[in-house]
Amino acid sequence: MRKFLLFFIACFICSAATAQYNFYRLSIGAGAGVSKAFGDLEKNYIRPTGLVSFDYNLTPFSSLSAEIQKGMLSGGDSVNTSIDLHKRFFKNSYTSLVLSGKVQLGEFVEFERSNPVYALRGFYIGTGVGVINSKMAEISRSKLREDGSRYVFPGDDRGMELMVPVNTGISFNFVDKWGFTKFVLQFNYQMNMVFGESLDGYNDPPTIFKNNHKDFYSFTSIRFRYSFGPEGLY
Repeated sequence: MRKFLLFFIACFICSAATAQYNFYRLSIGAGAGVSKAFGDLEKNYIRPTGLVSFDYNLTPFSSLSAEIQKGMLSGGDSVNTSIDLHKRFFKNSYTSLVLSGKVQLGEFVEFERSNPVYALRGFYIGTGVGVINSKMAEISRSKLREDGSRYVFPGDDRGMELMVPVNTGISFNFVDKWGFTKFVLQFNYQMNMVFGESLDGYNDPPTIFKNNHKDFYSFTSIRFRYSFGPEGLY
């Protein structure tokens, strides 16, 4: 009976040791990528964007983050009517603040029992809330009509609006010599739904111009995070 009890305790200790996962509670990060606007104009361009972030890790596979993005969005053409019939063009130098939560596949599955699942344990989804500050660096605000008069496109050259980000991507963790996750490499895709019409600077009435949806923009990025601070055991 005593041998059986010792064997049971040893098995429990080994099981607990293999199940634990060490991590740091805090992370800071930076990244770069490309953004693309989807607004009132049919033609939009890919432009560079950078970011800095701060994360609080609830577990190794779930986190809350604050992120600042700085980048450019542009679309249309002020000369070529084959690109934009009304010669509209904008270049938005924007800054956004995003507060979001993310959860990874490893939060829900026993990934140590399957190599494919282990490889994909860092796949994540997330959402939150944000605000974007749009400022037009360039914009075509009027066009010449056939009768010689000018039509002025309604809209604002700058504005601040709420948005909802939706994230998906995958994380790759690198541990230090004590087994704690120290560095994280992420490949992230973010779609941002904006509650307003300031993203491209145009707010033409739908009776005159086609405008079937609110403005939104995508952000594809590579991110690098450094973890530190209080230690957690999962």
